[in-house]
Amino acid sequence: MPPDDFTQHEYESLLRQGIAYVKGGNHDQARRLLLRAADLVSTDAQPWIWLSATTQDPRQQQEYLAKAVGIDPSNSVARRGLAVLTGKLDPASLRPEGSSVAPPPERPADETGSQAFVCPKCGGALVFAVHGQNMICSSCQTVQEIDKVKSADRSEQLMDPALMGERAHRWAKNWQQVTCGQCGSVILRSQAQQADRCPYCASNRLVVSQDQAELIPPQVIAPMAVDEKTALKLAREWLGKGLLAPEGLAKQAERLRLAPAYYPFWTFDGTVLIPWRCEVNEGTSRNPRWVARSGEEFEMFDDVLMPAVKAMPYKEMAAVEPFKLKELLAFSPEFLAGWTALMYDIPMAEASLKAREKVVKQVRQTLYSRIAPGQEKRSVDNGAGRWSDMTYKQALLPLWVGVYAYKGKAYRLLVNGQTGKVGGEKPVDSVNLILLIALAAVILLFVLYIIFRIG
Repeated sequence: MPPDDFTQHEYESLLRQGIAYVKGGNHDQARRLLLRAADLVSTDAQPWIWLSATTQDPRQQQEYLAKAVGIDPSNSVARRGLAVLTGKLDPASLRPEGSSVAPPPERPADETGSQAFVCPKCGGALVFAVHGQNMICSSCQTVQEIDKVKSADRSEQLMDPALMGERAHRWAKNWQQVTCGQCGSVILRSQAQQADRCPYCASNRLVVSQDQAELIPPQVIAPMAVDEKTALKLAREWLGKGLLAPEGLAKQAERLRLAPAYYPFWTFDGTVLIPWRCEVNEGTSRNPRWVARSGEEFEMFDDVLMPAVKAMPYKEMAAVEPFKLKELLAFSPEFLAGWTALMYDIPMAEASLKAREKVVKQVRQTLYSRIAPGQEKRSVDNGAGRWSDMTYKQALLPLWVGVYAYKGKAYRLLVNGQTGKVGGEKPVDSVNLILLIALAAVILLFVLYIIFRIG
């Protein structure tokens, strides 16, 4: 129950004095006052957070902060401190207030500012090769291996620290940044891949960006595994399939061109408690006795995938899912050598809200069967979830994207560069559609005739 006015006043006085003693360096007195405050009001995390500053013992600091997080799981200060103590966050990555220092580039850059991957043998440009999954010199064919570390689950990042960490630095500043004037996508171009069209909408209205955005760096990547020849073959086969596909679409597919790029996505893991209420029939169907029930459903979610580019509708990405998210590798710039990548323009915080909506929707769809199994229920409703242990990854996933025209209208298709699955828009032949509807109507009439005749 909430504290009365006298208790609240005493608590605030003890907390205020305890904080003053912490700042004054009298840690023993501060500890005594803060422990008394924590005893008076057990629902506030503040005393435990300040108690962690009264000791240099990491175990005791971790114990204090764990209690603070237990009281208030959303407290970002306690979670950041606990993440540092448990090794989940590098303390050097936390950006000091007012600091704008960015780390030095990992690779030398050429005079245009693009990332330089130089052949150690002849000085030519190294590019990532799909078939060998390594870098190869475009001049002398020298092969350079890339360290490949599976990192699907080990790259999870706590959400709160990411919002103020030095990890949100200019990781992409060694690539040239270009903005598409049509769809707004921001494209990263390497020295060996000077793209002249937007890989998503195929527009040639590209403008070099002067400002370098501060970005959360990607943690994982799915290296491109489908080459251009295979992607075109799969796309043309997909366009030629379907009862409603126009006859001329196959010829149109011969002129199809695909543009490869790595697209940014966010993935989220965590847990949620969703409160629910309903009425359960504890009687019989003839003599129902409706009893009000309430409770909470616990849900763990893993790798909820959300697009990080505004120009890409969710349904387009969903058409080429799934990606093999458990096979992702730790990100290394070498995978982008000679390839184009897009920068995210949907912030991680915004994407996390969409991910939560997706999780709640999935739970809601199964809520009826999860509550009081085997019993009749009505008025099933759920409230907002209580979220905890939220982590994220930024993943770069490969796509081949093509834009084609049919009878004056533009259509887009995508090929999953990891699995080869094709999806997207396809025109419908109106004559074939009418014939299909007529055939369905004939079948329905025949079935009805049989049913009435038997009856």
